[in-house]
Amino acid sequence: MNRILPISSIRFVLASWVVLSHYGMPILTDHRELDLLGFVRAGVGAAFNGPAAVIVFFVISGFCIHFPNRNGLEVQSWKLYYAKRYVRTLIPMAAALALAFPLKVPFGLFTDSVLWSLLCEEIYYFVYPGLLYLRDRLGWTSLQILAWGMSFLVILRAPGSPIYPAYGPGLNWVLGLPCWLLGCRMAERLVAFQDQPFSRRRIWLWRTTIWVLSVMSLVLRFHLGIGYPWTLNLFAAFSTLWLEREIRYYRSRPAPRLERMGEASYSLYLTHFSSAAIVRVLPNYSLLAPISVWLWSLASCATVAALFYRFIELPSHEFARHLKRWKPRLRQLNNTRLHRIPSDLASQLPDRTQ
Repeated sequence: MNRILPISSIRFVLASWVVLSHYGMPILTDHRELDLLGFVRAGVGAAFNGPAAVIVFFVISGFCIHFPNRNGLEVQSWKLYYAKRYVRTLIPMAAALALAFPLKVPFGLFTDSVLWSLLCEEIYYFVYPGLLYLRDRLGWTSLQILAWGMSFLVILRAPGSPIYPAYGPGLNWVLGLPCWLLGCRMAERLVAFQDQPFSRRRIWLWRTTIWVLSVMSLVLRFHLGIGYPWTLNLFAAFSTLWLEREIRYYRSRPAPRLERMGEASYSLYLTHFSSAAIVRVLPNYSLLAPISVWLWSLASCATVAALFYRFIELPSHEFARHLKRWKPRLRQLNNTRLHRIPSDLASQLPDRTQ
């Protein structure tokens, strides 16, 4: 299987969840708390937990990276693996930074921006061969126990931290490593659950449960002082169980309508701050009502993400796939022996074979 349903659709929902958590809602602009609208504002504000969506991204990332190697096969070329990974991710990231700079969007690897999670993912891609080595020597159980223990030690460095990326670029990835490994482990369990049916009623019960857990982690963070580092890794463990059941549910069903849109989820995640900044530089921005600003921001977000995917992210994917085709051809050319070719033809060969 080249595609597992409904992973792309879930990625689009998660990216949209992050956007809505950052954009807010027009009814949240009034801060009075004693009327009925105040309770509605509180409910809507807790409904969209962006950091929880990012943690599910970690699980899906581990699943997608390890899925081709789930049967114990080693990557044929680690050089090609690194080249493809970084071409697919760093080119769009650099383009997003170039878009954000003139708009004065605070967009840095070492700040509390959306790039903190992407930096963690780049580190996971880099250490993936070492994780496979440890898996082969220690086994999955010991490796996961080690990762959870390291994550707990990171939390103890600043146990009162309210946000997840509070430990800097050197330790944030250690905090999220158990989540990424949960996705890797899920990829190896795929055969065990892919043929088990799952009913519509049960899948909606699981979806509702995951949403309630995300709301609870937000309430604990803002009202009880229990930060995301304490709750979101546990949330990732429940999210893994939910993702397994989503795969089981769509095993015998057609692809959801959001599957194609999910291809642009990375672009949506990278550009949604810049999309809102574009609306803020409009000449009549100060005259717009809150609902108009919100609607224009959503329209800008959808438009910029679609264009960014078409002209930046999709070409980077195509270039990464071209690298896969280029390697066997290069190997064949390198194995060519000039002494087997007539001398009058050898001079006509391309320079790369000489």
